[in-house]
Amino acid sequence: MKRITFFIVYFFIAEFAFAQIAHYNQFPTMQPQHILDDNLENISFSFSMRVLNSDYDGALVRLRKDDDNTEEDFGWSDNDIVDISAIDTWRSGANVYVVAWYDQSGLGRNATQADQTKQPQFYTNSSMPFFRGDGSNDYLTVDTPNGIQDLTNEGAEGTVLGVMRATKKSQHTFGVLNGNNRWSTHINWSNNNVYFDPGFCCNTIRNFDNSTNVGVWEHYSFYKTSGRVIARAGGLQKFNGLHTKASCTLKEDFAIGWAEGETNSTKYATTSFLELIMYNTNKSIGEITEIEDNTITFWNL
Repeated sequence: MKRITFFIVYFFIAEFAFAQIAHYNQFPTMQPQHILDDNLENISFSFSMRVLNSDYDGALVRLRKDDDNTEEDFGWSDNDIVDISAIDTWRSGANVYVVAWYDQSGLGRNATQADQTKQPQFYTNSSMPFFRGDGSNDYLTVDTPNGIQDLTNEGAEGTVLGVMRATKKSQHTFGVLNGNNRWSTHINWSNNNVYFDPGFCCNTIRNFDNSTNVGVWEHYSFYKTSGRVIARAGGLQKFNGLHTKASCTLKEDFAIGWAEGETNSTKYATTSFLELIMYNTNKSIGEITEIEDNTITFWNL
């Protein structure tokens, strides 16, 4: 009888102790999971104001302050977001501008702007730090040996997922463009439509109304398969149709806040950027929704 009593007491204590331990990190030396830990296959680049990859150990962004033009790299704080406290201490009231948005994919495809007059301004919002161009000449460039061809399976396929804040302007939010030959987006155009042109313009299925998202942070997904073109916003499909035009053949570098190759200087973007991930092929809907759900939850969209 004593053995049975001891066993019952031991079992109760063990279960109680396990329940208490479960509230804590039992493996404090292990890195937390991040959304790209299992989503790096076919990656083209990955930029964000948060850490996306547990193996990444570099900075998230390099900034320049306008009072003395000094530059500094910044990583992330305990909340996984770029260290705003450190940035505010460093800038001491000065305006700051983006010199580089670092690629977390491991491929080293950083988005950069060396010309100080063309660097987009960075804003130290504590929960959603971002940058935005002035709509006149600001943009970043992703330097790759073969330009857009390295990022889009020779211009035929690709997936872009990003958190952006739309404005109403005749603007090129990102991509490349030369006449009808393009792989680019407008978020938004002056009619408040979002346009996605992953090839020769203009495909019949290419736009959706986005007027309710002007000035609002939203997650956008754009992908081009071998025969279809799809756009999503806020985790919802906006269009899905046949793509009947040719593939993009341009070899210009991918631009953020502009479409590299455009000759009309009035079409620089005022879109705000928080996160931008690209793959060189179309990802499955399961992979896309996993990233969407994680991003929407993390940024509280």
